[in-house]
Amino acid sequence: MQTHDQEKRVKSRLLTQKLKGPLPGLSAQRIMAPRSADAAQYYQVSDTARHAAVMLLLYQKGSEWHTLFMKRSIRQNDKHSGQLSFPGGKKDLTDKSLKETALRETNEEVGISSDDIDIIGSLSPLYVYASDFVVQPYVGITHPEVEIIKNDDEVDKVITAPMKYFDQREILKHTNLEVRNMVIKDVPYFDLYGEVLWGATAMMFSEFLYLWREL
Repeated sequence: MQTHDQEKRVKSRLLTQKLKGPLPGLSAQRIMAPRSADAAQYYQVSDTARHAAVMLLLYQKGSEWHTLFMKRSIRQNDKHSGQLSFPGGKKDLTDKSLKETALRETNEEVGISSDDIDIIGSLSPLYVYASDFVVQPYVGITHPEVEIIKNDDEVDKVITAPMKYFDQREILKHTNLEVRNMVIKDVPYFDLYGEVLWGATAMMFSEFLYLWREL
């Protein structure tokens, strides 16, 4: 019988191979795309688009794999204020790469050091038209004992969930959302313990789930 450490190594090795491609990309992302006419804007990158990176974190607690999201604090100049997201943010001039951006932002927002994260690959980039960013998601593995210290200025709360939580069909729902004084109708979302996981983060996570379920 395999130990938890052996299972972790096998799972991470298989996932690393999956992340090397080919990735499902748009076909998997679209599952969670808003159904409005504006959804096409997710795929039309503007000439002014800036670059950002986020970190999809995994860790094994006992025999169960978990992941982590954060709910952004209410901030006046943040177009994604109050929404669920992965740790991450825009690329700074001092960042040598988008991978470095993802690691730095993860440390700044939830207090997890780059020394505690093993990046095993990346997902397909996604253009977020609302804020005019091309976002590169990375997948990293950390350990369950790592201390999460949220940045209260940027993070309202951190939400962790076992990956098996997303096997439940009933958590995939649709609703009308009021965002920036607009109503977006029939938006697909994951019901994450009563919180609404939607939009770009849900689209990136949808691609990850496609790969995860093939392991």
